[in-house]
Amino acid sequence: MTDAPRAAKTGAGSGGGPRTVLVVTAPLARSITDDELERFIAIARLALNGPPPTQDMVDARRKVWDLDRCHAAFDGDGTQCGSARAFPTELTVPGGVVAAAGISAVGVLPTHRRRGHLRRMMEAQLKDVADRGEAVAVLVAAEYAIYGRYGYGPATEGCGVELEAPPADGWLDPPTGTTELVDNDTFPSEVRALYERARLGLPGHITYEGEYWDVVVGGEPWLGGGDEERRRNARKVLWRDTEGQIQGAAMYTMNDHWVNNRSQSELTAEVFVAATDEAERELIRFLAAVDWARTVRLGVRPVDDPVPLWLRDGRMAVLTDRSDHVWARVLDVPAALTARRYAAPGRLVLQVNDPMGLAAGRFVLDAGPDGARCEPTTEEPDLVLPVGALGAAYLGGQSWARLAAAGWVEEARDGAVARASAMFTTGRAPWCPMTF
Repeated sequence: MTDAPRAAKTGAGSGGGPRTVLVVTAPLARSITDDELERFIAIARLALNGPPPTQDMVDARRKVWDLDRCHAAFDGDGTQCGSARAFPTELTVPGGVVAAAGISAVGVLPTHRRRGHLRRMMEAQLKDVADRGEAVAVLVAAEYAIYGRYGYGPATEGCGVELEAPPADGWLDPPTGTTELVDNDTFPSEVRALYERARLGLPGHITYEGEYWDVVVGGEPWLGGGDEERRRNARKVLWRDTEGQIQGAAMYTMNDHWVNNRSQSELTAEVFVAATDEAERELIRFLAAVDWARTVRLGVRPVDDPVPLWLRDGRMAVLTDRSDHVWARVLDVPAALTARRYAAPGRLVLQVNDPMGLAAGRFVLDAGPDGARCEPTTEEPDLVLPVGALGAAYLGGQSWARLAAAGWVEEARDGAVARASAMFTTGRAPWCPMTF
């Protein structure tokens, strides 16, 4: 497909001679061609205040990006002015997984804002995701106010953890297992296999593309600005349990800083994956004991992170910067609600309102800990809600009672909010460790 949205037509002028009439087409959103990829990436990076891409960065993305899932906005004269990418993923939900689309690289040039370009891209992209049979779309919103307009709801929260390095006897439990430093050749395959095990028990986690972990350790020129060298030089560590199985992995850097000849250095864990609570605790214990580290920073972490409870002085660990993280947009209500399990048995009739028409309808959910069935119905609703509220409640990150108190959900039948809250609740807060 070409970028030529205007054509010259010849007709009669007022004096009988020929004249040229310029016909300008309407702005549009569509998937890109290979020769449009470099500008697509440049738009996304500019919109997110990043430097222009290098040719190596473009080539690296060309290997893994599906151009049919890269939607760009074009203005009326054919200028490419917006970007929005989707990739197939699997979202962990309570008790299961569901086919989903991860949304990233969304941006509009500052010269083309407030002209409907983002809406056109979102509409084209979400329709494409739905047509592919992916029940949910997920993204990390740069700004809170944007994506609710397109049916997304804040489904998980995240926070950082700032840990003042405790003394060796500052932990309530004795150390277990073993740690080992590994090189850049070993780490990607080990952390990839570990993450695939770990993410299945952690609602809110997604799968990542094949090249992802190679990018993380600096094997691909992905982020730019010399970042590859920093990631290659970062320390990589694995933790094994008493049976020798790898249960945790971390990648960390140190900001070396001294005051009055005493270290005030900060250690940052840029990758942190653990399959068990014990692995989490022991990896953090290791990081806090690295020579000269006075502060350890972890992020993104769940808002119910147990780190303070592992310490004799829980105030040495502070949960910081709590905020919305992953937003979810339900596209296929029966598929999305059937995929997960529920804390308590119950039956609900939901009337979902969706201005885009993708998830609109009335649905009956009959579900419990052992399974769920959801299908269209003509029954009177128990709850009436916009699709964004369903996305917010989907993973258990927002209670139905809280959403109702905020006016996001209308209770059409007494007791329905309490029943929904009991059904959708989860033991631990859903979260996603990465920003995508």
